Amino acid sequence: MQNLLVLSSRFLLPLILIGIGTSIWSLFSQSIRLDEAQSIWVSSKPIETIIMLTASDVHVPLYGMILHFWMQIFGNTIISARILSMIFFLLTLPVLYLFVKEASNKQIALLCLALFTLSPFIMWYTSEARMYTLFTLVTSLNHLFFLRMIRSDAKNGKLGYFASLILGFYTHYFFIFLVATQGLYTIGVFIYRKRDKITQAFVKKTLFVMFMAVLFFLPWVYLLISTGTASNTQPLIPPPTSYNIIQTFVNFLFGFQAQGVQAVLVSLWPLSVMTLFFVFTKRKRIPISGIEYIVLASFLPIMLVFVISFFRPIFLSRYLIVVTPTLFFLLAWMLTQYSKKTASIIITTVLVAMLGLMFFQTTSAATPVRENYQGVTNYLEQQATPRDIIAVSAPFTLYPIEYSYSGTTRITTIPEWNRYESGAIPPFSLEALDTQMQQYRTQYERIFVVLSYDQGYEDDIREYFDAYELLEKRNLSEKLEIRTYKLRYN
Repeated sequence: MQNLLVLSSRFLLPLILIGIGTSIWSLFSQSIRLDEAQSIWVSSKPIETIIMLTASDVHVPLYGMILHFWMQIFGNTIISARILSMIFFLLTLPVLYLFVKEASNKQIALLCLALFTLSPFIMWYTSEARMYTLFTLVTSLNHLFFLRMIRSDAKNGKLGYFASLILGFYTHYFFIFLVATQGLYTIGVFIYRKRDKITQAFVKKTLFVMFMAVLFFLPWVYLLISTGTASNTQPLIPPPTSYNIIQTFVNFLFGFQAQGVQAVLVSLWPLSVMTLFFVFTKRKRIPISGIEYIVLASFLPIMLVFVISFFRPIFLSRYLIVVTPTLFFLLAWMLTQYSKKTASIIITTVLVAMLGLMFFQTTSAATPVRENYQGVTNYLEQQATPRDIIAVSAPFTLYPIEYSYSGTTRITTIPEWNRYESGAIPPFSLEALDTQMQQYRTQYERIFVVLSYDQGYEDDIREYFDAYELLEKRNLSEKLEIRTYKLRYN
């Protein structure tokens, strides 16, 4: 154990600092992305408008309101918005350390922080102007206070747990799956343990705190019901498969890698299963308080989302970031269950691999989640003239293009969409597209078609424009393409 403690102090702390430094570097070096542009656009509106726009989308309003006041002070640049996410990330680190330390020891807590900060997945969203680092902060706080309730039979931690529940509900809808996990765990405690007065008191107090927090969330639920919900600005999400579950865990550990690298990492899942079996069947060298809860919180939310996605697809790895605090805790604990020499070798290998893949994800043009909208606007400003027109599909990709575009060419969408009017994006049809193009042919010489998120009709758009002369095709990043067509001849 002493050898691992030396490893922690001399090896883990510098790696944690390197992970934080890489996140800061990524914050300044990446192009604005679709979700970030939407965050800035929404949060620049008055509070009442932010609430209504958020209610008509797929999120809850806490992050947008915080970003609104942040931009009032520090400006609405993408760097300013990303710094807010970085602050949430930095605040998460001491909370996560305290949570893991109270459940295990300092060594595992420090190793957990190293895994968390070196995760390419965490790094990517640390430098993104979205709610995900706020989500991990609130989730870590929630785990900390729930653990204190478990260890004290609900005598301690109730107020902090209550506050973190309310913050979680208003940070992301997927927090509900964590609360469901905690509810099932609490009921399981009641069933498994002897139903003595202490156990009954713990169950009653915990469920009562949950119930009171839900009451504070009901006004938002009422707003959704009264106004009608709409997911008209989200990408098309396909139903998940068992491969997506494996891929999600690979993303958490090793980030968003090129297809070939990711295929190799996914293929190693049988080895991971064998490792889990070995760890959980051997004698535990370091016990964890609330290990049953840690395991449930790491896997059950993913399983719940997977099942629900067969009815309504909602399975996205970034939404499942809610499991990462306990998942990295569990992984850190597993890595310390081996002998001192074996644990040192495995820990070093895992951390070095994560560090290398983090740099590769940040610098590689093949990173699948990279969105070079800055390159798009630079190209359009150089090539398009007032005699041309720019059409983007899917329509919601208008946000990142408009953010940095300073040219004079008119920008429209396919299908045409007025986002200032209530209602969903109009459905795509070839007839409407043909009518749209016939009108443009009388006014413009060329059309620059920007294709990115496939909403189920991207191939139809390409096939339709096959009847026009293709002047140029330019790929800016993965799935982000500009096609220039001739509309008419002088």
